[in-house]
Amino acid sequence: MIKLIRLSASGLNLLKEKVDIDFFAEQRVLSDKLGMLSNLFGRVYTNNVISLVGINASGKTTILKLIALCFDFINGKSLNSIDYNDIFTNSENIQIDTTFYVENDGVYHLASAIGKVKTIDLDEEYIIKNEKLYFKKISIIQKKKDMLTFNESHLVRERDNTEEFLQNDISIALSITKDNKIYVRNLLDFTNLNVLRILGDYPRELLAFLDPSIEAFTYNEKTQEGVLKFCGRKSITISSPIQLQNYLSSGTIKGIVMFINAMFTFKHGGYVIVDELENHFNREIVSTLIRFFMQENINIEGATLIFSINYIELLDEFSRNDNIYIARNEDRITIQKLSNILKRTGIKMSDAFKSDYLKGTAPSYDAYFQLKKALMQESID
Repeated sequence: MIKLIRLSASGLNLLKEKVDIDFFAEQRVLSDKLGMLSNLFGRVYTNNVISLVGINASGKTTILKLIALCFDFINGKSLNSIDYNDIFTNSENIQIDTTFYVENDGVYHLASAIGKVKTIDLDEEYIIKNEKLYFKKISIIQKKKDMLTFNESHLVRERDNTEEFLQNDISIALSITKDNKIYVRNLLDFTNLNVLRILGDYPRELLAFLDPSIEAFTYNEKTQEGVLKFCGRKSITISSPIQLQNYLSSGTIKGIVMFINAMFTFKHGGYVIVDELENHFNREIVSTLIRFFMQENINIEGATLIFSINYIELLDEFSRNDNIYIARNEDRITIQKLSNILKRTGIKMSDAFKSDYLKGTAPSYDAYFQLKKALMQESID
């Protein structure tokens, strides 16, 4: 299993400054709060939930795309075929650094410099200009900072673009991940699209939780048809996933998609990436999904839920704040880890955000006043 420890990116035109995203628990680990964390090795833990928050158009989706892109990059996908490489648009000298742990091996640090070249057809393509891979055994890592600092003595491989067997847009990390991929369930494309792509035996307990009026859904593999039964009503034959949209609410469909993907990661470990998690859901269902990732007896393999939200009250589910990032877009995108700026205890996280105590986390009073003024003028006219 491979687990990300830190992701850093700079040189992207959309970013105002270098972005650092930590997947490990930086704050003190308390024995009664271990459900939010998974032990990586020794005293190093990773957060099971990581949240991005911010007002509309603050850059949350862009950061999620960056995370998804980095997973694909480490897994050996070519830069030019990776989803979301549009975030590189108008960028010249991109630096992507990732630190990750490989089970029963150690900690790797991949430093990748990315640029653009013109093809024969005068199109632009991304290439890896230079790249280095560093490694440390767990035995020499005594403190958290030890797994984040590397020097030339830890260098195990340097990119040689004269090697014919490796394309110039595929990372040398492929030598590690070729037979050991990071398990990722990327749901970014489902933000505003609630559809089921396949029919299957959806757990009865899940359907009852999402919609108590559903009595059962059974699936026949031979006929590839399903039978949907509501309480007190006749059974309905379903021959295509699209048909379910005629009978199930968008919230129920999204719930099936989210929870099924969560169940896959509970089994295999890995990551679920979701934009606007609360979209089409009521608060309790979203809270339940988050809590499942924080329960050791369910999330046995230490899966991580990475998501953005606009429903700030959901942050009150967290007892830590080193897993919450604030996105802002003033000129260009920046992010800050909440634990670096909210030092006071006893403040409800939702209150801190809604009051704009943290600056830039709520619509400004001036924007509110101007909108109010425009609406008043519209009423007069």
